[in-house]
Amino acid sequence: MLAPPVIDWLEQTLQQHNLQCTPVTGGANNLGVKIEAGGQTWFLKCFEATHLNTRQKQLNEFMFSQAIYNAGTLATPKPIAINATHNVSLFEYIAGSKVEQATSSAITAAISFVKSINSSAPKQALNIASESADSLLGFADIVKNRLAKFSHTRLDNAQLYSELQLTLNNIRDRYNTVTQEIPTHWTKKIDQNVVSPSDFGFHNAISRDNQFYFIDFEYAGMDTAWKLFADFFSQPAVPVDIAYANKFLSLAIFQPLKLNPQDTLKVFELTLLKWCLIMLNEFLPDVQARRIFSWNISCINEQKRMLDNVQRAQLHKCNAYFKEIPLKVMGLSETLREIT
Repeated sequence: MLAPPVIDWLEQTLQQHNLQCTPVTGGANNLGVKIEAGGQTWFLKCFEATHLNTRQKQLNEFMFSQAIYNAGTLATPKPIAINATHNVSLFEYIAGSKVEQATSSAITAAISFVKSINSSAPKQALNIASESADSLLGFADIVKNRLAKFSHTRLDNAQLYSELQLTLNNIRDRYNTVTQEIPTHWTKKIDQNVVSPSDFGFHNAISRDNQFYFIDFEYAGMDTAWKLFADFFSQPAVPVDIAYANKFLSLAIFQPLKLNPQDTLKVFELTLLKWCLIMLNEFLPDVQARRIFSWNISCINEQKRMLDNVQRAQLHKCNAYFKEIPLKVMGLSETLREIT
């Protein structure tokens, strides 16, 4: 059974048009529904309605999807319709599977996707991507601002709270080390001239018949080459080996990163720290509300049990990820030495 506020509208629509719907599991923030009728299939994306940015994310995703699809990018589901009143968007349904590993063919597909949207999408029609920094200093500010969000976090479980604070202190210490010496040119404006899916990675991809389709563009828009590159190689859900960095850096849009290797390394490390904090989002109240909506569980006790399990799992993942940061930075350093 679907959770409010989508349920009433969707049930009426199903009855009127003799449609069949099947919940699609796996989303962390929204509900997905497979819609079938007359031999055709669609994907209905239902957004959690109570969050302040829900409508903005929904409209941004649909606008971005429409722009790149109409420009000829076929490695993404066709956007069909949007209903902002009921917080739902309709897309072509891709009957594929999750991408479990960042293989060489997957990397090639991701590079082709980036090239395609940057050579054809109408840039003037796109918004600025979420958390897009207009200076290199902005990458440090993003981490600082995310750390500040946890300053008022409180937990009933004293042991879990203590473990969380220890992790946050480790991240804060490393952040202070990285930002101890910030070059003066980091305050200068940098170009937000790259078309980016923003939350770009194989966690937001579908594989079918050796083809890859990229989805979820709620945060997409015009961005910097620095953020697109650093986010792609920092994404923890389906990690991408830093050894593939040379293939990405061969694209013309990433030329500034090759010309400024020390800046690139520092931006990359700050982005890795940002993703450590993203993995701890389950400890933030607004994110908890979206997770509970996507789980579609009505029992309060079951919600609490699942949230506790997810928080513990994410804290463990964050700590493991944090320990790998020096090796990832070293790997990128070696790649930059080879190509510059």
